Amino acid sequence: MSTATNAPQKKGIISKIAGSIKRAYAPKHAKTDIERRYKIGKELGSGNFAVVKLATRRDSEGKKYAVKIINKELCAGKEDMIDIELTVLKQVDHPHIIGMHEHFDTPDKLYLILDYVEGGELFDRIVDEGNFTEVDASRIMRQMTEAIQYLHEQDPTIVHRDLKPENLLFRSSTSTADIMVTDFGLAKLCTPEQALKTACGTPNYVAPEILMQKGYGKEVDIWSLGVILYILLCGYPPFYDESDAQLFELIMKGQFEFDERYWSDISKDVKGLIVNILKVDPEQRITSYQILSHPWITGEVSIPKVNLSKSISKNLKKTLGAKGSEPHVE
Repeated sequence: MSTATNAPQKKGIISKIAGSIKRAYAPKHAKTDIERRYKIGKELGSGNFAVVKLATRRDSEGKKYAVKIINKELCAGKEDMIDIELTVLKQVDHPHIIGMHEHFDTPDKLYLILDYVEGGELFDRIVDEGNFTEVDASRIMRQMTEAIQYLHEQDPTIVHRDLKPENLLFRSSTSTADIMVTDFGLAKLCTPEQALKTACGTPNYVAPEILMQKGYGKEVDIWSLGVILYILLCGYPPFYDESDAQLFELIMKGQFEFDERYWSDISKDVKGLIVNILKVDPEQRITSYQILSHPWITGEVSIPKVNLSKSISKNLKKTLGAKGSEPHVE
């Protein structure tokens, strides 16, 4: 009796929800709109909800772009994430952040026309390059931090929440190419008074306050920068375990070391910087401003030019190749 009585009500509620989702996704374009303007080519990468392909303008210039194709069906229930990513990409304009030029909203897919960069992912490049020093690491860290500082200065603040090597691309294949931050699929907008709650990120790079579920803010991006910097210099993460549960325990304790087998040629200055970034308490963690004014970043101290590529490449292939780095979202 109870089931029969509630059925029409449930059906009405479901219809309202479905209707609101449909209205939120009222398509503005047909697939032919993007096909007339761009020739869609080879796949450049893929993720849980999207694939990135090469797109070439059909006009006389024939300029190349990357098109991120988001499958709306796979994002059912996560429409707010798409809205935020689109909002962020419309807003940002920075030399170290991948920019969006236009977008096409079709009934089943969202097409984001983004900057096309040809330099490859951060760690892939280091493995292939054959020459990598602390000087290179300092330059890359400065550019990453400048991008994150820019995001954090926006109103409301943009928290990336998924900084990792796969989301850091080189603009070109030249040895001094700029690094570019990309993929705002997990980004969030917040005010200084607002604490974020959702547990998300990628296991090796996630900040302890996210795992402790006490609420968090922009400081989680600084933690991720510290983890990336650590790996840049030795090829393995400061916290590692095959089990995510054990890995998260290590991260929440914040205990790590500089193994002399791999860190003997690396300066005390950058070790000190890493220690000040990887503070479990976000209030004790240094800020993006402090990172950018650090002598190791500004060049006010002598930075060793020892080629670290061989040991870094060996460790990268061993540690990062053994464990996937798909986003962990709850």
